[in-house]
Amino acid sequence: MKKLLYKLFGKLIKKAINRSVTDVMSNDEVDPAVVPMNDDKKNLWKFILQTFISILTAILTALGATSCMGIH
Repeated sequence: MKKLLYKLFGKLIKKAINRSVTDVMSNDEVDPAVVPMNDDKKNLWKFILQTFISILTAILTALGATSCMGIH
């Protein structure tokens, strides 16, 4: 049962990320993010962490909004 839930959760996250990326790529008003190209690993990890947090925040916000739209 645990494996099934992990698989399902993984697919949901992939689908949400793909949908988010597609929405951003099709929007002309959004500037693309540029990965820092210097050798400073701290800046690179900071960028990766900020990106991950942004994606996670978007997913959790979508899940929270969906849960609020329950049947009354």
